[in-house]
Amino acid sequence: MGGFLFDLAATFDITYNDNINYAEYNPIWDVIITPGIFLNGRYQVSELNTLSVTVGMGYQKYIRNPQLDSINNFLAISPNTEIAFTVFVDDVTLEFYDRLSYSVDAADAFSFNGVSVSNNPLDYGRFTNIAGVDADWDLNDLVLFAGFSRLDIIPTSSIFDYTERHTYQASAGPRFLVADNLTLGITATAARNEYAENVNNNSWSWSIGPMAIWQATENLSFAGNVGYQEFYFDDTGSINDSSQPSGIIGSATVSHRVSSVYEHSLTASHSFNYGYLSNVDSLFSIIYAFNWRMNSRISPRGQIYYELGADSGGTGVDASGNPISTAEDYGRYGIGIGIDYTLSKQLTASLDYGFSQKDSNLFNRSYTSNVVTLGLRYDF
Repeated sequence: MGGFLFDLAATFDITYNDNINYAEYNPIWDVIITPGIFLNGRYQVSELNTLSVTVGMGYQKYIRNPQLDSINNFLAISPNTEIAFTVFVDDVTLEFYDRLSYSVDAADAFSFNGVSVSNNPLDYGRFTNIAGVDADWDLNDLVLFAGFSRLDIIPTSSIFDYTERHTYQASAGPRFLVADNLTLGITATAARNEYAENVNNNSWSWSIGPMAIWQATENLSFAGNVGYQEFYFDDTGSINDSSQPSGIIGSATVSHRVSSVYEHSLTASHSFNYGYLSNVDSLFSIIYAFNWRMNSRISPRGQIYYELGADSGGTGVDASGNPISTAEDYGRYGIGIGIDYTLSKQLTASLDYGFSQKDSNLFNRSYTSNVVTLGLRYDF
């Protein structure tokens, strides 16, 4: 269509979920029907300028709980939905982007009283939008990069207004091409996080550390980064978390292509994430994933993961107005297995199963979940 190149796909999923509200007690099961569309497009504005668009949207129909339908809520917007504009100026590449998603996740529906978890998954619907600009200056064996972004998280239910926040982050550093198969660098960041309400504490933070990308062999690669991060939290909130967290963060991924049809990877990471009723959540995770193209039609895939999280502190109040701890320590593990079956050049069927279990020290924050999805995808 003119100078606009695009790929368009239609999807149709039927999902059984035995715990749509991620509750320890009184779980709610349902069958969800989700038709959706995915569009990847690119427009060559000029020889050096490119506009790209990625859109993923779905309408969710709940069979047993129709009050949760998208018509009463919002269309599901996938996290990879974005619009980006790339500009080349001599040796400098600039990318301006805006990424939008909408999700409903009852696993995070943690009420301010610190006790209850909502049985209505719509309670913690939220928009997430990140807009920014990245710049790369290519000096052959040295690339200097810098970026600035703003992240907005906006809940759609007033009972979670205390989670609305805005994060401004700047990053910069060099990348050195040490050898054809080895890149080393340093990344530094600085961020300001502000909440719309005076429940959680606002903060400044910074981090710095090295990174590496190593193609050890044709079939074995390594990518990793490690850094030191420090937070400075204001005493502007009411959660009574006076901690000033700091420590080592990072991630490491080993990818191995065993053959032309089988590849797998192992990733381990530690991060500090902003908490719901605490300053931060310290999260360790490990993920193993595989993809296997069994033959021209059948492609199994899967992953297994484990997470260990701990809040830095925080308190809420119970129904009687007495203070209680909202600091959560939890472990979560799960598996996901799936198979894609190519019916034709344009039509693919898929079957997925996911299991997850969370064990928490807080009341009604533990849960077990089983999800089965049968899907169809048609590429135009």
